[in-house]
Amino acid sequence: MATLNFIRGSIKGKVGQFVGSSWRGKDYIKTFTPPSNPRTEGQVAVRTIFQNVAHIAKAIYEAVLKPFTFPRPHRITAYNRMVQINKALFEAMAWDPAKLRIFEGPLFNPGIASASISGASVSVSFDAATGEGTDAALAVVYDEITGQTMSAQGVRADAVVTVPIATFDQADLSGLYAYLVFSQEPAQGTNDPGQVSNTAYFKVPAA
Repeated sequence: MATLNFIRGSIKGKVGQFVGSSWRGKDYIKTFTPPSNPRTEGQVAVRTIFQNVAHIAKAIYEAVLKPFTFPRPHRITAYNRMVQINKALFEAMAWDPAKLRIFEGPLFNPGIASASISGASVSVSFDAATGEGTDAALAVVYDEITGQTMSAQGVRADAVVTVPIATFDQADLSGLYAYLVFSQEPAQGTNDPGQVSNTAYFKVPAA
């Protein structure tokens, strides 16, 4: 809404083809030029990336991000932390599921040895020979076709995490992506803040 001050002869806001504003206490008026293309290719790409990252982060927030993000982020939520560590996606301005990050940290991650569909679940396996066996192993499966995301928790010593996908469209499972991260809780009675691993990725072969 525009504001007119007839005593001072000033305009605040947009009136017709003019925009009134103020700079260092001095009022000025300029012509209004609408953006030539408010939906540029770059803007659309960034929105798409944010929508995908935010969608997955929201889906795994309660089960993965909130309880297992260490050290605990300051002044932001674990959800915002996940969005933050995906800066490379935004800089590239291209959505690429292979580059999605759930965690980012120094805890050892051996990577995904295999990810296969078995009935209504995906088994995500890894090498458990290195690392603390009690570390939480967290697997996430994302279906790019439907946008559905499921997660499951295990421990490093098990060398496998099984993620249920019964709610996915079983008629087409060609767009499944698996992610694996590890989390180590803070040691009680110490100043240890805990830590997480980087994110491992694997394209799930269609059954």
